[in-house]
Amino acid sequence: MIGKLKGKIVLDLACGEGYNTRILARKGAVVTGIDASKKLLDMAIAEERRNPLGITYHRMSASHLKSLKDDSFDLVTCFMALHDIANYRGAVAEVSGVLKQGGRFVFSMPHPCFEDMEIDCMKVNAAERYFDRIRYPLRWNMQRLTKPFVTVSFHRSLTDYSRALAKNHLLIVRIIEPQPTKKVMQKLPKFRDRNRSQKPWSIIFETIKQRK
Repeated sequence: MIGKLKGKIVLDLACGEGYNTRILARKGAVVTGIDASKKLLDMAIAEERRNPLGITYHRMSASHLKSLKDDSFDLVTCFMALHDIANYRGAVAEVSGVLKQGGRFVFSMPHPCFEDMEIDCMKVNAAERYFDRIRYPLRWNMQRLTKPFVTVSFHRSLTDYSRALAKNHLLIVRIIEPQPTKKVMQKLPKFRDRNRSQKPWSIIFETIKQRK
């Protein structure tokens, strides 16, 4: 979806501790990463110092990119984070502002038709309340974590996202609903079971900035 990156000027929105910014930089992009979390950015900056890739990091809100120049990026990415941003409309507007004409915004997120949500301590599937706009907690308690923690996410419909993109002259040119590979399904039964039910876990959008 992202394509060739050599020499491209790229912004990674909500970059966290920089895992994906480093992938982009290793593919030849000149990368800027932004995130609202000081702790995560400190981790990203520390890794950049240990293994320099020319990545620049800034602490700022995704919905307020005023210190970045308009029409300056070839590509903006957002990996599994737009659904965690309260002011997603503002974030989409800011992305459009910093993209060059013909620049692309590529982002992934949990599939809003099939995501599982926690509402009043009960698990609810998005299909049951698809058109509701819901703020809900995400509880992270995988074995690889030193301790569990909670973040916040937002359920919105595909119509909500497409309207925000259209309003800001970002034309959807491709949508992909990824399926797990055979290797992943063999290694992780939960993906095999999910694939058998024919329900995608995530969705990826590719958009292009059009002239106003």
